[in-house]
Amino acid sequence: MMREQVIIQTISTSKRGQQTFFQTKLPKDTQRIIGIETGLYVLNVPDNFIPAQELSKLVRRNNLMGVVQLRANTKPDVFCSKEIFERDINIGADEVKIIPSLIRKDEKIDPPDGNRFDYFTHWTHGAKREEDPLDVCGCTVVNGLYKDSIGEYFQTDVNYKVMLYIWIERKVNQQ
Repeated sequence: MMREQVIIQTISTSKRGQQTFFQTKLPKDTQRIIGIETGLYVLNVPDNFIPAQELSKLVRRNNLMGVVQLRANTKPDVFCSKEIFERDINIGADEVKIIPSLIRKDEKIDPPDGNRFDYFTHWTHGAKREEDPLDVCGCTVVNGLYKDSIGEYFQTDVNYKVMLYIWIERKVNQQ
């Protein structure tokens, strides 16, 4: 019998171009890694940092915060490389907004998926986050590298945290 679980790794970045090496130990009964998901939380915003704006009917470039690469202790190469964006500012392009009558339009709410919006909206396609599916077997340690890009782009230090969610499948002992 198998059971899904998520392992959370926080990666803190505070210096321009910072490279952070990290290691995440998985439970000994891990059968395989089934997915990777990421989140982002900006702690301080420098004066010249222009956060993404939610603008409908306008497609613009998303702010690339950095890149994370993951290696399994049993594999010789990178099994996952993922770009981390501030948020998807184009998610609402040409979408219809639906505001429930129970929620005031001026109310600010942080959604549980980690995206922070300037104002509360519901979208027809939504901002639901799902993990990137993987199938990496026999791994007990994940070695990772995160490299800051946004600090290099703006030539300033940006203090933020990247949340890495490693979805695993564990073997459950039946007794």
